[in-house]
Amino acid sequence: MKIHKAYYLLLIALLLLISAVIYYMRQDSGIQITGMNGQTITAGGAVLSLDNEVLVPKELAEQVLDTKIGLAQQPPLPEGIYYRNDVAVLMYHQLTGEPGQHPGLLTAGQFEHQLSLLKQGGFKVITMEQYRRFKLEQGPIPDNAVLLTFDDGYESFYTVAFPILQKYGYTAVNFVIVSDIDHPDRHQAPKLTWEQMREMKRSGMGFYNHTYDLHHYAAVDAGGVMRPAASSLLYIADENRNEINEEYYSRVTADLALAERRLKEELDNEDSALAFPYGSFNERLLKASEQVGIPLTFNIHEGMNSAMDASVCRINAGGRGLAGALSIERLKHLKPPMELTVDNRIIPLSKVRLEQEQEQEQDRLMIPLARLCQALGIEIVIDRPARTVKLTRDAGGPTDSPVCAVIGVC
Repeated sequence: MKIHKAYYLLLIALLLLISAVIYYMRQDSGIQITGMNGQTITAGGAVLSLDNEVLVPKELAEQVLDTKIGLAQQPPLPEGIYYRNDVAVLMYHQLTGEPGQHPGLLTAGQFEHQLSLLKQGGFKVITMEQYRRFKLEQGPIPDNAVLLTFDDGYESFYTVAFPILQKYGYTAVNFVIVSDIDHPDRHQAPKLTWEQMREMKRSGMGFYNHTYDLHHYAAVDAGGVMRPAASSLLYIADENRNEINEEYYSRVTADLALAERRLKEELDNEDSALAFPYGSFNERLLKASEQVGIPLTFNIHEGMNSAMDASVCRINAGGRGLAGALSIERLKHLKPPMELTVDNRIIPLSKVRLEQEQEQEQDRLMIPLARLCQALGIEIVIDRPARTVKLTRDAGGPTDSPVCAVIGVC
C-alpha cells in the first residue's frame, strides 16, 4: 500500500513539474509593445500564438491600451436560451447504416437521435450562408445557433446523413478532399461523386475545401518524422533539406487553388471555406489560405464561435463513444459565465473568455490583444522577426475586419 501511495505521489509530482515546464515554455520574453500613449514596454509575460495573436497579462493590456479591463457576470438569458451571438459548430466524419459491421462509426440511429435532441432542445441549425454573413458581415443569427459540418467527403454523407437531414429540414456542409472525388480509390472507403454533391446542393447542402491532395502526412526530416503535409515544411530527400517558405507557399497555394477551381467548375460554388486536414494549422497555412482568397477556415479545437473569432472552432459530435444526449448537453454549458469588459463595456469575444478561464487556474487573466484591438477599432502592427507590437492609431471604432498587420509571417 505504501509503495502504491509513493508511486502516486511521485506521479503527481512529475505531472506538476511537467505542467510548470510547459507553462514557462509558453512565455515569450522580450516582446516590445508600443502602447497608445507612445511608450514602449518590454512584455516578459506575453505570448505570440500561432494565429497572429498576442496574449498579454491583463495589467499590461490596460497599460498599453490606456483603459480599464475587467470581468462581468453575463446577464441571465431567458429560459431555453443557452447562448446568444455565438455559434456552436458540430463536426462529423463517416457514418454507417450497418452498426454491427463498423463498430467505430456513428450509426444512422445515433445521428438521428442527435438531430432530434437538437430540435427538442430549441437549437437552431443554420446554413453556411447564414454563418458566412455572421462571420464576415456581422449578420444576424438565431439564439442557440448550430452549424453542422462533415469532413472528408465520405459517401455515407449521401447514403446515410442526407435522408436524415432532409427529414428534419436541416442542412449541413461537407469539406471534401477533392482529389478523392476526381480520382476515386476503390481500396478506400467510398467517397462522394460530383453528381451526388450536385443533387444534395440543390437541397441546400454545401461542399467546401479540405485541400485537393494534402490530406496526408509527409516526412519533415531525414529521420522520417511525419507531419501533416498542409502545414509543414516538407523534407526534400534528394537535396537533404527542408522546403523554404517560398517553396511551401507555392506548393500549398497551388493545391488549395486547384481544389477551389474544381469546386467552382463542378458545383458552381460562389464562396469558399477550408477545413484544415487533421485540424493542423499555423501562420503559414493561414497566410496561404488568405492568398488563395479563402475567408473562412475551420479547425478542430473545441469552443463556441463569435463573429470576432479568426479560425472556426468545432465540437466533435461524430464519435460513436460520444453519447447523443451528452454531446447535445455540452452545448448548453460551453459559454462561460463571465464576459470581458473594457471601461465597463462588454466585449463579445468568445476566445477572450476561453483564454480567461484557462489562465484563471494560474491566477492570471491573459488578454488576446489583437482581437481586443479589432473590437475597439485600434490598429495593431505585429512584427514577428523583430518581436515588436505597435498600437498605432484609432481606426474609427469597431470594424468588420481585423485592423491588424502582421510582418514576417513565416
